[in-house]
Order: sequence, then structure tokens, then C-alpha cells
Amino acid sequence: MSATRLRRGLLGATTALLLGAGLAGCQLPDVGMSPGLTAQAAESTDAGSSTAAPSVTPVPAAEVAELRPAGDLDTGSITHSVAAGDRSVVIDWWTGEDAATWTADGAKTVQLSAHVEGGSSSQAITVTRFVATSDDGTARTTVAEDRGEFVLTPPFSYTTALSLTSSTAGATDLTLYAQFDLLVETEPGSGEFFRQTVLDSIQLPLLQEETQ
Repeated sequence: MSATRLRRGLLGATTALLLGAGLAGCQLPDVGMSPGLTAQAAESTDAGSSTAAPSVTPVPAAEVAELRPAGDLDTGSITHSVAAGDRSVVIDWWTGEDAATWTADGAKTVQLSAHVEGGSSSQAITVTRFVATSDDGTARTTVAEDRGEFVLTPPFSYTTALSLTSSTAGATDLTLYAQFDLLVETEPGSGEFFRQTVLDSIQLPLLQEETQ
């Protein structure tokens, strides 16, 4: 090999080494972010771009008005059977008004009828005293009192109408009591009697009037 060719080969090798070293010493610019934007600034930008969920103030639930409970005369009538020895006194309560709309204020009319079932129909039975009382939780009022000797031997019955006046303002419930004092013959035709008292009652819930 000639000296001239040898020098050319060495010169080419030297040039290649110099180019490789120059490339290794250079760093390519980071194109992952905008020029001039540092990593700290990028983090701040990302944090600022997050929109916080708006705080919601809880709305208090509306108070639920207490519902009026069902009353004994909401359907217009009710029948009770009260045991009295070997017989029963059946009491029918009713009204021609809409009891579901009754309030403490205003008059109300309730009717009742009582008759006897069972036992011997030959034994004389009489009502010597009937008392009806209303109680609104604050005041107790005698609605009616009837004294006498009213035949209750079947097929007879005792019937009356009760006029209820206004109750105490704000009353939510009215209880109506009925008391029958009976004289029952000990044996058919004996002319001797014993006394029995029969009690019954009905519940009349009252609507609350709206205050202005």
C-alpha cells in the first residue's frame, strides 16, 4: 500500500471519530413542553386548570305535616258489641255529616242506638240512666243525661241524638263516651232486678285549622 493511500485512510478515520464525539456531546432540545416553560410552571398550570366542584349547601327537608289518623265515624257509622253477662249490648253510632272534616270549632251531631242480643227475651231489661260525655284532652263535658225506665227488652232499642259543641281550641282528638245503667230481671217474671253498667266510646280525630 502506498504512503499516500495510508494517509487518506488515517485522515478518514480521524474525521469519523471527531464527528462521533461531537454528536455525543450535543443534547437535543426537549420538545415535550412549550419553550420557556419550566417544569414547576407546568405543574402550577396543571393545578390551576383543575376546576373544584362547587360546594352545595344542603337544603333542610320540609317539615311533613302530621297526618290526621282515621276516625271511627269517617265512613259514616260504626257498630260495637259489648258483653253484658250472657247477652250483648249492640251499639250503633252514626252521623249524617262528614266526620273526616270536623275541627275543634263548630257543632257536630252524632246519633246512637242500642239494643240487646242473646240471653232470654223473656227477661225484662230497662235503661234507667244514659250519660254521654265528650273529652278533648283538656275539657270533659256532659253531652246528654237521660234518666227513666226505658225498655230495652228485644225487640226494643234505645235511640238518641247527641249535639256536640265546640271543643277546646287546638284540640286534635275528641273521645265520646256512652254509659248505660241497666236493670235486668233475674228470672223471667220474677220482678226482681240486678243492675249492670255498659260502657262504650268512639274516637273522633279533629283536623287542625290553618293559622294565618
